[in-house]
Amino acid sequence: MANLFAYRIDNHGDNVRPPALQEARARARAGEITEADLQQAEDQAITELITYQRHLTLSCFTDGGFRNADYRSPVLQSVAGFSRVPEQMSADGFGTWVVDGPLKARKPIALDAARFLLDETGYPVKVKLPSAAHLAAHTYSDDLTRRAYPGAAALGDAIAELLRDEIELLFEIGVKFVQLDNPDYSAYLVGREVGPLSFEEALEIDNATVAGLEADEDQKVALTVGWGDHLDAPVDTSRAEALFASAFDKFTFPYHSDAAVAQNLPALVPDDKQIGLGIVDATVAGLEDIDTVMARLDLAIEQHEYNRIGFLPQRGFQQAAYRPAALTLEQQRRKLEHVETFATMIWGNEA
Repeated sequence: MANLFAYRIDNHGDNVRPPALQEARARARAGEITEADLQQAEDQAITELITYQRHLTLSCFTDGGFRNADYRSPVLQSVAGFSRVPEQMSADGFGTWVVDGPLKARKPIALDAARFLLDETGYPVKVKLPSAAHLAAHTYSDDLTRRAYPGAAALGDAIAELLRDEIELLFEIGVKFVQLDNPDYSAYLVGREVGPLSFEEALEIDNATVAGLEADEDQKVALTVGWGDHLDAPVDTSRAEALFASAFDKFTFPYHSDAAVAQNLPALVPDDKQIGLGIVDATVAGLEDIDTVMARLDLAIEQHEYNRIGFLPQRGFQQAAYRPAALTLEQQRRKLEHVETFATMIWGNEA
């Protein structure tokens, strides 16, 4: 029987949106169909994705982010106080949002979407959310936010409280795996700073989101600490050790290139934690060479207990519905099958 507690064959989330869903989203924006019509299209796309994931024998299922405009949307579109800056994009191509008032949940952040996924499958379900520190670092504005929060750290504390409450509810309804994404740690870990939060502030905020959470043995919270950026500098070991000592059960990071492997992160993760290795590049169609990847995995297994390792793509395949996907649906399928192949080579039928 597969060790599902380690979630060995994983899908990062934020999958390539199928054409029918993208068309429905465009028609909804144009006012040609209702929100109810759009939700029906989302339901259909997610149902088909569940079947697709069953064929891939993944250890946990996601909804592909199909209800979201981008990876931050579950929070941004559920909590009053976040405001979209019209026609403005960040340097990395995502819509710009700011906090312009006190935060207050208007509706569940991910609970309803998770219930649908749970109803449609008997497999463990993973919910993917942005981390509190990541949101605070990128939505704090001295001009607008200070009226509600005296600094970015105070904003982060407020977001952490909202996310903690949501994770508790997700676990109560049976979600097995929650993944919080904060790709800013890839910069922090090589000594660079991100926005108005220091590394220490960001870590305190994200740790507060999960410290002391009550969960069953098979319920895990992972932190994604990078998507493949900032691989050009040596890791600050003291920062990495502090990060990996935090209350998360699992840490996910890129392991898809020689530069990523050179950062030697598996060796710095304590043995009582799990790791998710992003072993395939979600932005390049070509499949990774098997011997090259196996050599990297052999190194990781020397450094970290192999029964605590899982494999997945190094990032989501389409992290914003409004940005073109780098891969086609077929290319995405081949990449996920490649992840499954490596898991089978390591664990055989126990994967």
